[in-house]
Amino acid sequence: MSIHHALLAIASFLSIGSAAGAADPVVIPTVICRGYFLIPITLAPREGYPADRTLWFLHDTGASSSYVDPDSIERVSGIRLGVRDRANISDAQAGPISINRLQARVGQLDHLARALGHPIDGILSFGAFSDYLLTLDYENGEMRLDEGRLPPPDGETVFNADGPDYRPWMVVEFPDRRRRMLIDSGAAMTSLAVRRIDLYDTFEPPRPTGASMRLREVEERSGARSRLNARIGPNQLITPTLQSTPGTELIGGEVMRHFTWTFDQVTERVRMVRHHPEIPITFEPDYDHGMVFEPHPLGYRVGSVIADTPASRGGIQAGDIVTGFNGDSLDVRGCDGPPADNTLVVSLIRNGQAMTLTLVLFALVE
Repeated sequence: MSIHHALLAIASFLSIGSAAGAADPVVIPTVICRGYFLIPITLAPREGYPADRTLWFLHDTGASSSYVDPDSIERVSGIRLGVRDRANISDAQAGPISINRLQARVGQLDHLARALGHPIDGILSFGAFSDYLLTLDYENGEMRLDEGRLPPPDGETVFNADGPDYRPWMVVEFPDRRRRMLIDSGAAMTSLAVRRIDLYDTFEPPRPTGASMRLREVEERSGARSRLNARIGPNQLITPTLQSTPGTELIGGEVMRHFTWTFDQVTERVRMVRHHPEIPITFEPDYDHGMVFEPHPLGYRVGSVIADTPASRGGIQAGDIVTGFNGDSLDVRGCDGPPADNTLVVSLIRNGQAMTLTLVLFALVE
């Protein structure tokens, strides 16, 4: 079976309700949380099942498979599945979209919910909407589905998105190198992630900045600001911040948020429309606390503390169990950004004793 045929088979679980006109784009209900698109998928009510049967899925253009958390499946169905099982979600709705059969791998996602401060029950892969044109509109906070195909690439707004797999890829050009990178909405707080960051011309040498929460692991990272501008299509990125990655190089949400993206998986094309062409695309300094987290049943265990960071200056120690930020538990603290005064009040447990420490955040990458 070809990749395209496989994608079409995956997408066959979707149908659009008759309330939407065939010629009109369909808006998928979404919540934007820290730059991520979250979709509520609600299973049909059934006698004997919980009244709340809504699962929150994070849509990730960088994900090749869909996932669902075993605790979430048990909550809505009463069935306990193991982490190597597959779940079949049917008779469900995402606004006007009917979901007839969504297959998802089962995997623990608690650490993602804690990282965002919002319930995350599942991850919806890029291939989930392959029958339709999928639009991610960052400025209006919308996901839309439409019928039809994108026109041929024109080098201005429409580009080939083919790459080593069926996910979307684009070329990013620096004056001294050219890289084909994955367009990854699941890396919302990243600008550009690159291998061998030490080979790039940066204002300061790369320094450890923290860690990224991946599906199965915590990935330590370093960061620096490029001296050179980059280019994606005709759009110039002014001295972007760079993050290291040992794996796939990617274009993250800090770049994506400046555009509306439409993906055509059948033709492997992408359209990117800049929100405000008159405003240069610049990148804020990278603020971080400097704690490297490991998953823990009560929250996060501090695996290590990066030197000369807010955490090291504020007295955080390896082995501390972090249970909350700014008075809220990790998984329900909401989608607001850091406080305007750049302080972070950390609730933690150390040697069995509960305590709080206040960190003053500062830029690790200017």
